[in-house]
Amino acid sequence: MARYGHKLGLLNAALLLLLATLIEAYSNNSRELLTGYSTPMQTSLSYQFFALATQKAAMTNTTGSSMVRIGSKDSLNNRLYDDVLCDRDVARIRDAIQNMEEWALEFPDTWGRLPVGFFWGHLISMGQYEECVAASATYGNDLRGQYCLARLNITQFYGKVKRRHEEFSRISYKQTDPEIFELGLCVPSTCSAEKTDSLLKYAISHFYGNDVIDLDFKMVQEKGCRYDAPVEVGGVDVFAVEVKLELKIILNSSHSVFFSLIIFFLLASSVYDFVQTRKGAPKRPLYVAFSVLHNAPKIFTVKKINSPNVIHCLNGLRCFSMMWVVFGHGYMTFYDLPHINRNKYYTWLETPYSMLVQNGSLCVDTFFFMSGLLMCWGAFREMERTKGKLNIPMMYFHRYIRLTPVVAVVVLYIMSLYRYSGAGPMWFKLGTQDQRCADTWWATLLYVQNYAFPYSICVSQSWYLAVDTQLYFLSPLFLIPLYKWGKKALIPIVIFALLCLGCTVATFLHNDFTLFRVQDNNVDLRQRLTYYPTHTRIPTWLIGVIFGYFLFTRNRGRQIPLAKHWVIIGWVVAFGTMLADLWGPFWRILPHTPNSPLIEGALFEPLSRTSWALAIGWIVWACYNGHGGLINDFLSWGFFTGFSRLCYCMYVIHRIVQLVNAARLQTDTHFSDYDAILRWWHDFGITLTISIFATLAFEAPILGIEKAIFGRGDAKPVPKKPTHVEPSKSVPIIDQVTEPVPTTQVLDQAPEIVALASPAVDPSKA
Repeated sequence: MARYGHKLGLLNAALLLLLATLIEAYSNNSRELLTGYSTPMQTSLSYQFFALATQKAAMTNTTGSSMVRIGSKDSLNNRLYDDVLCDRDVARIRDAIQNMEEWALEFPDTWGRLPVGFFWGHLISMGQYEECVAASATYGNDLRGQYCLARLNITQFYGKVKRRHEEFSRISYKQTDPEIFELGLCVPSTCSAEKTDSLLKYAISHFYGNDVIDLDFKMVQEKGCRYDAPVEVGGVDVFAVEVKLELKIILNSSHSVFFSLIIFFLLASSVYDFVQTRKGAPKRPLYVAFSVLHNAPKIFTVKKINSPNVIHCLNGLRCFSMMWVVFGHGYMTFYDLPHINRNKYYTWLETPYSMLVQNGSLCVDTFFFMSGLLMCWGAFREMERTKGKLNIPMMYFHRYIRLTPVVAVVVLYIMSLYRYSGAGPMWFKLGTQDQRCADTWWATLLYVQNYAFPYSICVSQSWYLAVDTQLYFLSPLFLIPLYKWGKKALIPIVIFALLCLGCTVATFLHNDFTLFRVQDNNVDLRQRLTYYPTHTRIPTWLIGVIFGYFLFTRNRGRQIPLAKHWVIIGWVVAFGTMLADLWGPFWRILPHTPNSPLIEGALFEPLSRTSWALAIGWIVWACYNGHGGLINDFLSWGFFTGFSRLCYCMYVIHRIVQLVNAARLQTDTHFSDYDAILRWWHDFGITLTISIFATLAFEAPILGIEKAIFGRGDAKPVPKKPTHVEPSKSVPIIDQVTEPVPTTQVLDQAPEIVALASPAVDPSKA
């Protein structure tokens, strides 16, 4: 009995001790809470990471230094990692956090958290990038913060979620279960990606168990980590790196010299122009080629002239299409942003408004039509001067020399300054254009990128430049027979266009491409086979060539009368065709609508392009012949004349502006049409501003130099060929018209520049 009493006494003592411990703990917690010394982050993964990482280092009992030397893909300096130093710095941060030191608390403070809107598709929590890379120890600069965007596999977690079992619309099959959740981390800069990956897995398994992570899945990768370190390139490094890196060094060191020279030329030429103007002395054309005082009025001044060689409505069509381009590409970039309601995109696809983006590629056919029309008109004018001859080598040379400088400057920027244009979590995802250019830049400058590298085009929208340039080089095969043989040459041209249309139909059927890209699981292949190739774009371009032939030979300088009821019918048919082309496939993406048969998509794709071009042809013909009314007055507005002079530079530049603006984001966004329009507006404004500088610094000077050397544009006008329309049945053009654009598609210049590339939209990723 005494023995049991003794045991009972020991049990009572143990209970009393436990009770005292609990009371003390409660008292301490209450005191911390009341006095403000509690730590709200204490139970978070970010706070406990450093304690658990130190615990893991102690358990592994690391001995010696395991050095890892990794060459960064983003700079020419080598990054030096040390596992021992990493463990030391992690322990320093843990001790300083326990001591409530501000510099150390910045490390867990910058980590991402489980975001709001997780089940609405918000699968990224970026944290605070700038605070992380600026974090450093107070007792030295050897401990600095390094930001990493980790990728956590959440398939096991999401598979346990009990669904609502709601019926989804047909489009929602694109809305798959999320697999990756991206989390922003902040660790010491001495920790390698491999080391950080192992520490993160240990912390997650300690918090949530081993069944929520895949030990074989690499969460942290080198390309997803950055820290604030200066780029240092020594002489030894220059001779040690590969040829590819040597080229990057040259670009990095020369871009500042190049842009400095451009600014010097602008200033020097402007000063010379100003001085000669004040003195009333003659000016050398070559010396004023870079003058802002000389070139700016050509961009912003609109003079009224009377010329039968100008189709004024083309300026309005070009400008509206350019705005459509920026709008469509803006939605492509907008979709990739870290929206807190990302899943709204899948219901947005089912709205009529979304067709402006999903079917926005139709504006490409507007530009191909105008390119063919203007090419034919300009070539015929040139052959009038030369009695049916074209100087084809010089024609190609002038085309290349006028088109390439702006493109080359953009490529140079991408391969040199682009990497310094932004930083942060989204830059890891969207700021990769320089990597695409590393091996493919030469194809862009040769205009063969649509065939050579269709999956990694350096300047993504430049596929249109390649197609338009290739068509330009092929143009003599169509233009010379048309000029010499007239309507007899139309038969083989039409047959060739029909064969190209049939090629597109056969490609759709052979590869099982569906009616609309949102239903297609082979978007990239479809782009490569039916969107980028030149042979699939020839029919629309040839429609423009044929239209230009008849407009030049039968209609130039005259207005063909047409009964009012036929004019009304023409406009109704044209607008009806355009509406059908744009919104026709909409019903196919509505819920409960059956899938389209293959033949429907195979026929709709090429026929919608050609019918759109024919509708644009009616607009041009009606406006040129005085049947456009208010539409012609609006499209011929002088504002569009000045705006159209910037369209080419805007086309080349706008995509880079959009990517930089999007990749620099470090905060969450919201998906809505209004937010997208706001982004379009500031992207458009920045692009317009930069395009003014690019036009003055690169495009206009090239035109001035070319004119000074080759004397282009000095030829006297030739009397018009007799029109085939009876004079009694036509009305002369007497309205005041605007001055043609000197640097874009115009009608009163040599044929080698009338088909300068116009912008195009690539909505496949929208």
